[in-house]
Amino acid sequence: MREEKESASHDETRQRAQRGTRQSLVARACIVASGFLASAILTRKLGPAEYGIYGVIISQLLWLEILLNTGVSGATAKLMADGRDDQGEVERSARALLVGWAVLLLAISWMVAPKIASLMRIPNGELLLRIAFLDLPFMAIFIAYDAVLTGQRRFGILAAAYVAYGLAKLTGVLVLIALGFSVQRALIVYVLSTCMVGLALVVRFRPRGFKPRGAVIREILAITAPIGLYLVAGQVLLNLDLWSLKSLWRGAGEVVGHYVASMNLSRMLLVISGAQASVVFASVAWAVAADDTARARRHIQDATRFAVIIATAAWVILGLNASEVLSLLYSRPYAEGQRFLPLQLAALSLFVILDVLAQALMASGRQWFAASALTATIPLAWLSNLLLIPWLGPIGAATSLLLGLVVAVLTAGVMAYRRFGSLVRLSMLVRVLIAAVVVGLMSVVFPLHGPLVLVKLALLGSLYLCVLYWLGEITRQDFELLKKRPGKDSA
Repeated sequence: MREEKESASHDETRQRAQRGTRQSLVARACIVASGFLASAILTRKLGPAEYGIYGVIISQLLWLEILLNTGVSGATAKLMADGRDDQGEVERSARALLVGWAVLLLAISWMVAPKIASLMRIPNGELLLRIAFLDLPFMAIFIAYDAVLTGQRRFGILAAAYVAYGLAKLTGVLVLIALGFSVQRALIVYVLSTCMVGLALVVRFRPRGFKPRGAVIREILAITAPIGLYLVAGQVLLNLDLWSLKSLWRGAGEVVGHYVASMNLSRMLLVISGAQASVVFASVAWAVAADDTARARRHIQDATRFAVIIATAAWVILGLNASEVLSLLYSRPYAEGQRFLPLQLAALSLFVILDVLAQALMASGRQWFAASALTATIPLAWLSNLLLIPWLGPIGAATSLLLGLVVAVLTAGVMAYRRFGSLVRLSMLVRVLIAAVVVGLMSVVFPLHGPLVLVKLALLGSLYLCVLYWLGEITRQDFELLKKRPGKDSA
């Protein structure tokens, strides 16, 4: 009887994790859709050259926001997953730490803005960067709520917050249609959107104070150091190709805009990573705390299955229709991105797999290894950029990104296999490969142009799911878990 209850409890926990992943995936898909619409407007209104400048500035901001987080969200979630009695103190300490660090980071960034603008050769860059950096304290508030809601496993509420975040940014860009477009106004809209969502969370879920506790702060920092190193290293690796291209490329400035546009399209794969990261971390942490390696392995296999299925579909469907998709989303000049989009899609697919493995390793106590494995690839990627960009331009930048991630995935994969055993089901890989071949052949046989490419993408996506369903890789249970209303712990 006891074993039956434990088995039922494990199944319920697994379903909650799967449901949380799907809720987060849907939310982040909404963010990507909103982001695509906003980018489609900005690319047309700003043009390739100015959009390239906007993209470089946003990449700098995103790197700083990762530095702001430095794993505080994951550390808070891990402490709350341990079933502590002082969860209120954990929440207050995390919030105070984030807000204080944001203010300090804003001050430092404000002072070094002129040097960054000079290095990246950004016209009027000092003012533009400082406008963007104002986003940091508002993002600190958002990250604090992300940490607490993840630790409480209230994935549904967190998903709703992300949907609101994406819609706020899209609404701001739509307002610019009436006011007029410039890089400066686009950045102001970006900052105001984060501000509005952060304040909405404060009003809806009033914080329980900001008073930190020294002992809890030390615990958070002890966990945060390796997680923060991993997050910062990951963001550096994902942006090093763009930064290197902007500083090393001596050709037409429009090329940077093309590269930013195609990278934005490939970054939709990070929806998978963002949707699964907190769920995988929390779920594996709970399994490890219960000394249940088999359950942790199942969580990892579910996550890698999810990632491989979606990333493969994106690589095949978008990669084979890159020119038409980029033209439709961003206008015809951006079709040049078809040359390097397949490489970017492959690289981001590997990053999704890497993130699953790294989150599992960190949740099991191997934080420093996961962080070090990713950090060690940065010099290799930098050297590749230095050698390949002057020779191959944007193709060299995308190749360097891909090489760095291949090394990182292989390193993390070996360590995760030693800790948990089999990470990916071979049968799943075979079925996904068959579905990808079928979809790829159909895509080549039936070329479509203009707006009809959207119909083609939808049909190819449906065909992909049908083949996987016919092969038995996707079952009714996948759709039932998606439709299930969350329980109170995941609502």
